[in-house]
Amino acid sequence: MKQTIFVIGLLVLISSSAFCQDEVPIFNSYHKNIYAEFLGSHILGGINYDMRLKKGKMDGIGFRAGVGGLRASAFAENTSVSIGIVTFPLEFNHLVGKNRSSFVSGIGLLPVYAAVNADGEITNNEFIQEEGFGLVGGFMTFGYRYQPRKTGLMFQVNWNPLMIRKSGFTMGWFGLGLGIGFK
Repeated sequence: MKQTIFVIGLLVLISSSAFCQDEVPIFNSYHKNIYAEFLGSHILGGINYDMRLKKGKMDGIGFRAGVGGLRASAFAENTSVSIGIVTFPLEFNHLVGKNRSSFVSGIGLLPVYAAVNADGEITNNEFIQEEGFGLVGGFMTFGYRYQPRKTGLMFQVNWNPLMIRKSGFTMGWFGLGLGIGFK
């Protein structure tokens, strides 16, 4: 009889202490994504870091910062041109959707660093080398994002209309992102 009372008392103590523990919420940190983007706001390709600004939320207000660009060269009979562009898109964005699928919208700035080398007939046989940092303009993002609840594969497809400083609004192009999302 004493053993039965002891076992029952022990079970009651164990179960009551288990219920007294504070539960750690699943979403106790900021949701983040690191992904490679083809086309989109990078012009050709780049890497992005995206984060929500409210702990425990997969949707809502956030930001994105990235680096990307392109390098191209062209050679003709007596002419050579080489250009390198590094893009640094900075975006303030918003996700709408409570589950893993979300509508993403955002607005951002597109600073770039560009370097151009040209030689030949196009430059009257003078070698030209120019480089500099500037703000091309802004861009918008409208698209679909699939992201994991905790850690896993992240996918995004978006349309990025560009607002170029001197020439105005252009239709931009579509972008495709693939990466990893985590807490």
